[in-house]
Amino acid sequence: MDNRNHNEKLQMLVTEMFEEVEIDDGLKLRYAISNLGRLVSFKDDIEFGRIVKGSITEGYRIFRYKIRHGNKIFYRHRFFHRLVAENFIKKTSDDQTYVLHLDHNLSNDLVSNLKWATREEMLQHQHTNPTVQKARKKSGKRLIKYSKNRDGYKLTIAKVIQIKTLLANPERKTQIKTLAKEFGISEMHLYRIKTGKNWGHVEVNGQNALPITGGLAQRRQYARRKGSAKMKGSSPHKW
Repeated sequence: MDNRNHNEKLQMLVTEMFEEVEIDDGLKLRYAISNLGRLVSFKDDIEFGRIVKGSITEGYRIFRYKIRHGNKIFYRHRFFHRLVAENFIKKTSDDQTYVLHLDHNLSNDLVSNLKWATREEMLQHQHTNPTVQKARKKSGKRLIKYSKNRDGYKLTIAKVIQIKTLLANPERKTQIKTLAKEFGISEMHLYRIKTGKNWGHVEVNGQNALPITGGLAQRRQYARRKGSAKMKGSSPHKW
């Protein structure tokens, strides 16, 4: 976030327009996203807003925040590119649930660089990604290096979030077998992700929840939610 206070005017860029977005009722400030991908926080007037820089995760610009409900603290996030798309780009089909970066630069959130897409269009777009093409040429048949475990491709938090979002979609038509194959993991691994036995510390609530930072906090929250694995005589969870 910039160093100005909320009494100084925000310097607007040429052709820039802002739309207020609903982040969460638990936050003290209001927020707005622009068609140029800039997020600002403000109290009463966007003109006196402050730029929110956010952070980078897996190449995506993300706004992270936390809210408190009673004695519990919840860590959440919003993707900049989705905020831009939701407020400035009209969908032409209900099947368009993905947002593409046309130039494959995941931090370029200009409205002109974004496009709503179906799942099939998203997968096709990945084939034109220069990074993927380079990996294909280098490795021959494999696009991504296999991890040493027998469950196929090495999963990242971003991929697990994507998997859990797909699994939670009530309109999902893709079978478990097909979904597992696309992510390079076994069906058993996918079922364990679905039930929370694997990657249980990664929560997906709508599109907000992120895992609580800090290994100890993750373990404690997981233990409270699922119960101690040791008490049940099962093997301890692998973090």
